[in-house]
Amino acid sequence: MSLECLTSLTEPAGIADPYPLYDELRALSPVAGYRDWPPGTVPGVDEPVTAWALFRYDQVFEAAKDNATFSSRDPIQEASSAPSLMLVNTDPPSHTAERKLVSQAFSPRRIKRLGGWLDELIPRLLDEVGDGETDVMAFAAEVPTRAMVRLLGLPDGDHVRFRHWANAFMLSSSMTPEERIASNQEMVGAFAARLAEHSARDGDVEEAGDLISALLRAGVDGQRLTSEEIVRFCVTLVVAGSETTTYLVGNLLHALATEPAVTARLRADRSLLNTFVEETMRLTGPPQRLFRIATRDAEIAGSVIREGDWVALFFGAANRDPEVFDDPGRLDLDRPNIRAQLSLGHGLHFCLGAALARLEVIAILDAVLDRYGTIAPGDSPARKQDASLLTHGFTRLPLVLSR
Repeated sequence: MSLECLTSLTEPAGIADPYPLYDELRALSPVAGYRDWPPGTVPGVDEPVTAWALFRYDQVFEAAKDNATFSSRDPIQEASSAPSLMLVNTDPPSHTAERKLVSQAFSPRRIKRLGGWLDELIPRLLDEVGDGETDVMAFAAEVPTRAMVRLLGLPDGDHVRFRHWANAFMLSSSMTPEERIASNQEMVGAFAARLAEHSARDGDVEEAGDLISALLRAGVDGQRLTSEEIVRFCVTLVVAGSETTTYLVGNLLHALATEPAVTARLRADRSLLNTFVEETMRLTGPPQRLFRIATRDAEIAGSVIREGDWVALFFGAANRDPEVFDDPGRLDLDRPNIRAQLSLGHGLHFCLGAALARLEVIAILDAVLDRYGTIAPGDSPARKQDASLLTHGFTRLPLVLSR
């Protein structure tokens, strides 16, 4: 039964709705024999990894914080034609140094500057959405990709390519190996070219304003980021930030449409929006699983994981563990441990872009609630992403929106 469920997790139906499979597998965790691809690899060229799969909250939590035993380095991705990610696939001490440098440029103040711009952009985009039944996923993709272009200081229009690049890298679109490799090469080449343009500019970090210029000038204890590291960070922002936030926006709008009592409370008290975002991330958070590699032998629930074994951490399963969350399939704004959800990671790999994602989605929720008195499911069927369990969300989400 366990191997059958593991196999189902890599099939379209299981990817689109993995939660019943998680419920079957959680009691058996850890389970050996899960086969799938890490992000940034090329199916058809790179081989899938075979891993132990962790589905219980306590197991995922402990493995996520124990970077000494469960390394984030990914030799498959490093050897792949796809670019390696910044921070996501590194361990201390290099991770520590890189994060300090990146955090200096990718600062809360720089992110906060986007607030006023978002408050102007989102109503304009909703004007284009209009009233009636519409697929909201096109709108959901516009905000994070445009915000990324704005943050990086890139020309208007670059956002059109961002979603394609992210889909290709995160394996959430069906492509031939050749198409995926070409997309990855185009992405890296585009950022390398933009970086070269920025390198010729003068001015300090504050005068420059944009993130690429700030990354060029960031320095800690005499260290600076190399051009290659800056390109890798830009790639990481695009593939990890734009896609996951797009799916999160869709999942939040779906919750507004299908949970009328919750939506009524949010209309009456906007201070609950942050709680709503946390609980929706717990219930249907886009990040579902990431891989680690054991650096030494470790025992988990009686199973011995050997040095060199791959381990898959299923955050989506941990977030619905009934041992931690009562009635885990219910969206509950009064849940006392909402912030225990793991969709943003844990420990030193806690999502660096969490503040940016929250800024974007709160601005979207405020604007949608301001504009529309009715938010309801459409008559046309919705469709979930079913190409990869890296992320969970809708590719098509028809909703009825009216004032």
